[in-house]
Amino acid sequence: MYITIILILISLNCCTAQVATCTDDANNNVDCTNPQYFKPPNVVSSSIMKSEGNPTWAASAQTIDQNAVHAIFRTMASFVAEHMDIKVLAYSDNPPNLPLRNEKSKAKGNDAAAWFVHTVPKFLAHLGGYSWPAAETQKGHMFLCVSFTEASLNSVAKAIRYQEPFIYANNLSPELLNQHVELSNLITGAQIRVTPFLEHAKFATKATAGAAANIEAFGKHTKSYLGNF
Repeated sequence: MYITIILILISLNCCTAQVATCTDDANNNVDCTNPQYFKPPNVVSSSIMKSEGNPTWAASAQTIDQNAVHAIFRTMASFVAEHMDIKVLAYSDNPPNLPLRNEKSKAKGNDAAAWFVHTVPKFLAHLGGYSWPAAETQKGHMFLCVSFTEASLNSVAKAIRYQEPFIYANNLSPELLNQHVELSNLITGAQIRVTPFLEHAKFATKATAGAAANIEAFGKHTKSYLGNF
């Protein structure tokens, strides 16, 4: 299974920037609920579950192959099309419009950022428009969107570094990288000297009214056959 992780960042030096957020089919901001999406095998229909109250799966209003109206398109609109205010970093074992690039990495897992994780090979090309890969309809897939604040960027980047990912899209500014050294280390491939079993990331999701969720991210180095879950 190939799992793509896309980290969308807002430009820190633009006071009028559009914020990178998780959204639903109606284009509502659902940052507080860290939505999960599920597409069963052999269909293009999907379901969404929000982590609020008593979480349950609810049918999406649109099928996943519909651009401009599905929640995933709305969440990733500033990734698949140009938006000058949104800064992005994307990596994948099997990126869109490129051959398989990294067989050793199996990546699983201003004031706003969204971390979007999914299991669909060749999906979501940077600035390439929204197009559902028909070959993946027969398979089931999962999607997760987590929103967090600028203060957590280094924690997230450090967790990703253990996977030695192939980065296929990056327009992060030098100013942003200077402020967040782990983002810079992720992009340059700086060597990791601490075993993942002694290091894991902790951060809270972005939320209002004290509804944030605490996240712990564990990594498995490519040279190790042992995981930590």
